[in-house]
Parts: sequence; C-alpha cells; structure tokens
Amino acid sequence: MFIIDFEASSLRKNSHPIEVAWGCRPDAIASYLLNPNFMAGWTDWNPKSFEFHGITPEQLRQHGHDPRKVAEKMVSDLAGQPVYSDEPHFDIRWKNRLLADSGYDPSLVKILDLNTWLARMARTPSANQSVNDLVCTFECSQKSRHRAAADVFWLLEFVAHVKQNC
Repeated sequence: MFIIDFEASSLRKNSHPIEVAWGCRPDAIASYLLNPNFMAGWTDWNPKSFEFHGITPEQLRQHGHDPRKVAEKMVSDLAGQPVYSDEPHFDIRWKNRLLADSGYDPSLVKILDLNTWLARMARTPSANQSVNDLVCTFECSQKSRHRAAADVFWLLEFVAHVKQNC
C-alpha cells in the first residue's frame, strides 16, 4: 500500500501541484518540490496557500524539480500499485494535471480513498475502536503536518496504528 499527498498552488480550477510525496513505509518516502517554470501554463498562485503549506514560489524555483522527471518517477514507482490518499478529490486532480501535462496517461496511477479503506478496517469483527476514536487517539501523539512528506509519514504511521488496533 502506497500513500500519496500533494500540495498545490491554490484550490482554484487552474491550480497545479507544487509538491508531491509518496511512500509505502515511513522510512521510504519520496518527496519532490515541483518547479512550475518547466511547465507551460503553470502560473496559478494564491498567496493564501502559503499559510497552509509554507512553500514560496521562490523555493519552488530554487529547489523544485522538473515536474516531467517527477512524473516519470511516479509512473515508474506507482503504476499498477495500490495508492491511497486521504483527500482523493484534490489529489486525483493534481496527479492528473502532473501526469497529463508531462505526457503520461493519468490512468497509469490510480488513487483510491484511504478513508474508505480505514472505515472498512474499523468495521472488521476484531475492531475495538471506531475510525474517529483511532484518529483522536493517534492525533494527540503527533506533531502538526501539512507538507506532502510529513502528511505521507503521518498517514503511514496512522495506517500502521489502525492495523495494530483493529
């Protein structure tokens, strides 16, 4: 099971991904800032987004990777694998934009709803806590997040917590 997370330039229709991370274990997370200067049409930016993820356009230009190379790595690592997101509506949109704008068929990487998987786990006969109870218990012990790699790390740790307690 892989978990993926994106940060984006905004929540507007023409937004684009600015950071992506994925991993299958907390010690095996790939994380990339995406430099929009490599991509035609990646000009959207909402300064309010900075308040959420703390990434500046300057950081993207200085430290960001060519999104086409990141898309190539994503397809190599994730095509045909189970990939989950806690916000699939947004992450599918940004995955599709990254892959399509990089010349890949977005259907090569399918993103599934982690919330559905967690709810299924909590309904097993051995489950002794609801998903909400598990989240409350787990979140109290964790630091804040909202960067792609930190989100993936947190979600991988949470999935392990759910598996252990269900």
